[in-house]
Amino acid sequence: MKHFTANTNYTVVDRSPLSIQKGDTVTVGPRDKSWPGWIWVSTVDGRGSYVPEDILDISGESAAVLTSFSSRDLSVQKDEKVTALREVNGWLWCRNAAGEEGWLPEFVLIAAP
Repeated sequence: MKHFTANTNYTVVDRSPLSIQKGDTVTVGPRDKSWPGWIWVSTVDGRGSYVPEDILDISGESAAVLTSFSSRDLSVQKDEKVTALREVNGWLWCRNAAGEEGWLPEFVLIAAP
């Protein structure tokens, strides 16, 4: 686990994050041009989000989900401390002091000493 400090405020925009489970089938969309390794998926109910491409077994326009995933982002305030539990293609799954978890883009974080 790595420790970081937020270098700016980051506010969650999506209040209803996508959650997919291992074994689910999703529809595959375009790859994210700004974040290599992330690809758009949609669920049967029409909800969608970018997910790490490596959690999918893609076959044509559909994919089987290999690892459960939540697109939940984490809001932080400048100088807030977080712990990174996972790093994926420019994003970090972090936990704050209150125990809340979610994704943060690496550009809002600096490594803590």
